[in-house]
Amino acid sequence: MSNSMIEQKKRVSIYSGGKHESLILKILLESFSIQVFEDTSMMSVFNPWGVSVGDFNATKLNVKEENYLKAKKIIDDYNAGLYKL
Repeated sequence: MSNSMIEQKKRVSIYSGGKHESLILKILLESFSIQVFEDTSMMSVFNPWGVSVGDFNATKLNVKEENYLKAKKIIDDYNAGLYKL
């Protein structure tokens, strides 16, 4: 197993949703020195009958497992209106 696969297994999803909101959350988390990994593979799925598009701007944010609780608290605080961006 490669190092990148091992590293990726240690990542957990912290947010899934629109591109605009994910950009705000990514910047916010990074301002607290939390590395964020963006996964845009949800954007569309190719199939033999054409392209099936889900949420065109869908993005999934992942953080390292050891940063999950800190990142979740920051996002919860953001959703509660504690940060003015």
